[in-house]
Amino acid sequence: MTDRPRFHWFLPMHGDARYYGGDPAPRPATPDYLRDVARAAEVNGFESLLLATGHGTRDTWLVGAAAAAATETIRFIVAFRAGYTLPTLTAQMVDTFQQLFADRLDVNIVTGSDGPEQQAYGDDIAKDERYRRTAEFLSILDSELAGRRFDFAGDHYRVRGGGRPRPVSRRPTIFFGGLSEEAAEVGAAYADVQLMYGETPPMAAEHVERISKLAARHGREVEFGIRIQVITRDTADEAWAETDRILARLTPEVVARRQRELATRQSVGQRRVQSLNPGVIDRDALRPYPTIWSGLGLVGGGGGSTALVGSHAEVADRIREYVDVGISHFIVSGAPLLEEAHRFGEGVIPRFAADAAGDGTADDDVTGAAAGPAGDGRPATGVGGRR
Repeated sequence: MTDRPRFHWFLPMHGDARYYGGDPAPRPATPDYLRDVARAAEVNGFESLLLATGHGTRDTWLVGAAAAAATETIRFIVAFRAGYTLPTLTAQMVDTFQQLFADRLDVNIVTGSDGPEQQAYGDDIAKDERYRRTAEFLSILDSELAGRRFDFAGDHYRVRGGGRPRPVSRRPTIFFGGLSEEAAEVGAAYADVQLMYGETPPMAAEHVERISKLAARHGREVEFGIRIQVITRDTADEAWAETDRILARLTPEVVARRQRELATRQSVGQRRVQSLNPGVIDRDALRPYPTIWSGLGLVGGGGGSTALVGSHAEVADRIREYVDVGISHFIVSGAPLLEEAHRFGEGVIPRFAADAAGDGTADDDVTGAAAGPAGDGRPATGVGGRR
């Protein structure tokens, strides 16, 4: 392993639950619960929290501001759809957040690929045109955040005399998701971190190589991140027993309905991660790679399609394999988010501190996850500047 991975947790933007496939979530996204999850992530060593966006979620900017006011050091990756606010106004929002909350904002730019959801927002632009709009959005945002005066004339935006009065105090890291040709081109040109769903390490390596070559054409380097669930326990048997409990609550009817819904999604990344799932309620048939389980993809999409499953040591080893193929950011989550933040934070993260220290304790002396109920819930949607 060449670099220490950077870990990010997840805020429950439409509520939280113990079991996947349940609706409504028994733990609503109240201010108190959002605060508790944010603080749990903060004390357990996570760098930041992703606030995913979707038609049925809380507003990410408002939740991010509220959670920032209730915490001290953790950062917030606020996801939002490019084009739903002007890039000039977005720069003002970024600048304000950084000033109010000690430079703790990063952003996840979402272009959107699900036709029905885009239409529900009132956005009927075709997918390829949305990516062109996103590229214009990011070009303007970059100039605004740098505090340089500029004019811009594009197909989607026209700005005359733009530019913030001064550079933003800390330019947010720009996370960007998408594996289609259009998405890869935009990410290579503007993203700091290119995100993908929880594919296997060999599959992830393909994207790292392809997008790195595209970025090099722009004279840039891009980091890479993965969005994946985790079921980590003191022993592998305990972790896999959790998958049995998840499957026991699913019915063939629910699975069939969700599989039909997921099949309509346009995302290339969604189709790739869904290919790891044979669509049957069978734990062993849902193991496409050691320590990776695709059973969540029976009812969940996107970042809720696959999970790292195993003992804390096994999960850490799989993360090291991802790092070896070029992944440095891990946006992970488990359900319920509150309890699982402690499990991952106490059982997995310290192993990488031990790696960095070179003290040989990474797999032997790091013990224990927090006690608490087992995790089975459902995540929200959404993963989505120049260096």
